[in-house]
Amino acid sequence: MIIDGCIRGKTTMQKEFYYAFYSMLMKIAIRYAPSREDAEQWVHDGFLKVFAHLGQFKNEGSFEGWIKKVMTRTCIDNLRSRNALKFEVDNKTVYSNYEIPAHDQPVSNAIIQKFSADEVLRLLKILPDKQRTVFNLHVFEEYGHKEIAEILGITENHSYWLLYQARKKLKERLTTTPEKKTTL
Repeated sequence: MIIDGCIRGKTTMQKEFYYAFYSMLMKIAIRYAPSREDAEQWVHDGFLKVFAHLGQFKNEGSFEGWIKKVMTRTCIDNLRSRNALKFEVDNKTVYSNYEIPAHDQPVSNAIIQKFSADEVLRLLKILPDKQRTVFNLHVFEEYGHKEIAEILGITENHSYWLLYQARKKLKERLTTTPEKKTTL
């Protein structure tokens, strides 16, 4: 009903739709954006794309998943436009021989539970843009490395390497943080 109203351009339905999904989309944008102001703008951009393409949703799969995918792509497009995802080296040669570690240990949930959501977001912000983007796509959006490589225009090995580096940096920060550090 709300979706049909949005497709027909009814502003009351669009407003209701906006308030229903704003929080979910902001959670995605804030993980990618360099600042809260950028995240707010990107959410606005994401809603414009959703409204523009709402009629193209084919009821195949989750509607919420479709909106999340649109928002994720909007964030990546914005990062690209800022050249934040520009790779300074030819990743095909540098990372083609990178071996995926078989014993890659995840960060302990017990450690993560000591931090608030704001502290986790601040912790993610310490990662370079490329590492943070791959980390977000893999961990939160549940993309595989092949999909990440296609989206970002990199090799699968480079995607693995960026995720490995992000996890390594986060693990270092989490395990060297005394008790609970408020200034990440």
